Amino acid sequence: MKIEIDKLLEDSMEEILQGTAEIVAETSVEYFQNTFRDKKFDGNPWAPPRVPKRSGSLLVQSGSLLNSIRPVLVSPGRIIIAAGNEKVDYAQVHNEGFKGSVTIPAHIRHTRRGNHTVRQHTRRVNIPKRQFIGDARELETELQKRIEAYVESVLNN
Repeated sequence: MKIEIDKLLEDSMEEILQGTAEIVAETSVEYFQNTFRDKKFDGNPWAPPRVPKRSGSLLVQSGSLLNSIRPVLVSPGRIIIAAGNEKVDYAQVHNEGFKGSVTIPAHIRHTRRGNHTVRQHTRRVNIPKRQFIGDARELETELQKRIEAYVESVLNN
């Protein structure tokens, strides 16, 4: 019986690379989503709100931002995790913070006393950085543990 070690190693390497990419994507999305529950990123707690929220949690009102975190590309050579979409265009502002002026478009404000027309105007805003996605040492440690266990399980079979 002839054992083709090169073929066995090549097959195992392809399986390890694809499995590792999937583990990285799954673990990263899980870590980034957990930052909303923990209200901290890589051990650094988020800035508390100036006014306590009456409903929802910090950065979670509808869950749209949390649910927009997803893997966009998963391949052995590259993994891209993204947050935000056309309905969640504020993801970058919350992740990186923002200080400056914004233009508020004209709109109708609906109140108990009736509808009121609001003219276009500018407003100065200061949104503190509450990072929920990016490079994190905690994530790297978790990835190393999971990848080592996966590679060991593949090579032992």
